[in-house]
Amino acid sequence: MSRSLNEVESIAWKAARGAGYPWGIAEEAAAAVRWLAARGIDGCPALAFLLERTDGSNLDDWSPEPGKIWSAPGGVLCPLMAGAALSDHAGRLQQRALEFGQMASPVLFLPFAGWAAARIGANLQVTWPGGSSFTDGEGLVLQGDPSWDLGGMMVAVSDEMPEARPGASRAFPDPQAWDRLGEFSRRVHAPASEASRRFGAGGADGIDDD
Repeated sequence: MSRSLNEVESIAWKAARGAGYPWGIAEEAAAAVRWLAARGIDGCPALAFLLERTDGSNLDDWSPEPGKIWSAPGGVLCPLMAGAALSDHAGRLQQRALEFGQMASPVLFLPFAGWAAARIGANLQVTWPGGSSFTDGEGLVLQGDPSWDLGGMMVAVSDEMPEARPGASRAFPDPQAWDRLGEFSRRVHAPASEASRRFGAGGADGIDDD
């Protein structure tokens, strides 16, 4: 199944919104899945898995708290929120590495490393138990599989930038993951309830004044 990068970005945004993520983080999710797809990596399964885990939960439990190792109160970091923290503190990487604790769907964290690399004008290496990646902001080199939970990830400036993987102009999302994202995205377009029809944009009709 081939999809355009715009289609991948759109369904990722709608799915994240449907799963309860705020507007800004949903935009980050969409951009991250597109960034991965443009480098030949299907981020849809990782996003679907993440949304299934966070759906209905308190997102504060998944948000990073600063420290020597950034960690989540609930024990597992959301890669989107951890990535946003990395973006906010990218300048620190010029002095020292940043370390993050256990993370769900960590492949979704890699685009944020790419954006941080572009922001500070340096190559960045992300390492985790059993693998690593390199990015200069545009290219991505992936050594290992960061698709599922990892015990920790460290981001540091690197002198290395091996040959990057080829780019892609189309995405090939996993069909089951695509369908699951579609289920989340349909929540954004859920039919109006009787109450919302009565009290929505044109809902003044039928409201008694007494």
